[in-house]
Amino acid sequence: MRREIISISSTGSPENGFNGFNGFNGFNGFNGFNGFNGFNDFGTSETPLTADALLNSRDGIVGAPLNFDPDIRPGSPNDTKNLKRLSPDVRASLFIFEMGTRVAFSETQGDTATAKLWRLDTGAEGPPRPHDTPLVSLTAPTIMQFKQQMAYLSAYSDLRADRAAEILQQTSTISPFLSSIAFMDPARTPFTLELLTSALRFTNYCGMRMKYGIAAKRPVEFSPQVQPIIMTPTHGSLPSGHATEAFITARILWKLLRSSDAKQYRQDGVWGEMCMRLASRIAINRTVAGVHFPMDSAAGAILGLTLADYIHALCDPTVGHLTSANFHGTAFPAADDFDWHTLYVAEDDRQRKTSGPKSDPWATAVSQTTTSEMVSRPLAWLWKKAQSEWQNV
Repeated sequence: MRREIISISSTGSPENGFNGFNGFNGFNGFNGFNGFNGFNDFGTSETPLTADALLNSRDGIVGAPLNFDPDIRPGSPNDTKNLKRLSPDVRASLFIFEMGTRVAFSETQGDTATAKLWRLDTGAEGPPRPHDTPLVSLTAPTIMQFKQQMAYLSAYSDLRADRAAEILQQTSTISPFLSSIAFMDPARTPFTLELLTSALRFTNYCGMRMKYGIAAKRPVEFSPQVQPIIMTPTHGSLPSGHATEAFITARILWKLLRSSDAKQYRQDGVWGEMCMRLASRIAINRTVAGVHFPMDSAAGAILGLTLADYIHALCDPTVGHLTSANFHGTAFPAADDFDWHTLYVAEDDRQRKTSGPKSDPWATAVSQTTTSEMVSRPLAWLWKKAQSEWQNV
């Protein structure tokens, strides 16, 4: 077994990684947040004309040197009080670092490939310590199972005409769909959008590494009659990236709603149910489009749900636990479709201990205790800010 540290960083320089949340290209996450670039009406753009104007202004007012000795105090290192003064794109680099430097990756080759993400528990000081139990483990199904699931590609293709608009929109963004369930807007819930966007970037890096480690073939490689209605991505099929990203955002959003003081969000778990229905539809739409198998969605949902629980544990010192989950792909019944209810209970916000036959489950999940040491102070700050946006006024 080979284990490696996953390094999460912004694309290019930190300034370009989250340029007003424009930089996430894996799912294009929340491009509806593109309009929030600090204060677009504050000042003018950086152009040669602006620079010349500022130069002339300085020359006109500086004059003779003033006898001035400012009383400058040292900055406050690693203090969350500094976060509110940073731009969203700079904060995003910090949040992604906090998430991404706490996981490691490994892969093994048996009858099929297995990819694992491991916890790296660390506090503010000291080196990270690998956890003995993997955070999430995905084992690929066999080629024969994928062949059997080709029947779903044929059956779901009948829905393409009805869902084409959805599929195309969800290729680039899901923010309008989530916002239709929970009232999100850059002016109303900016920190919720920061949290979800950072989670999406982190999840994209984890998912891509697991896809590369498993190297599952796409449906179009099994038959010339699949003919997807969108371009087939070049990366592997399992786990489904859209399923992963849809379920992590749905569960984090549901956790925020549950943890607020607004009673309507806790009533019978209906908001959680709707969030999961949306995540499931987004995942299934990828099979309708012709680029994923139902098994891909099952693996992606497990990864997304588990990473959502993990991020919550990094953010909230009151949680005290997280979920470790496994997808046993070779045990997944190839005749079965994807059904999120087999993996998760929305009302209680918990992953099911087993999915499938108890004698040979195709998914398992266990709860692990955590300590306050693993909590990230910057992420805890972001969580509280996001949580407060859902409290009744």
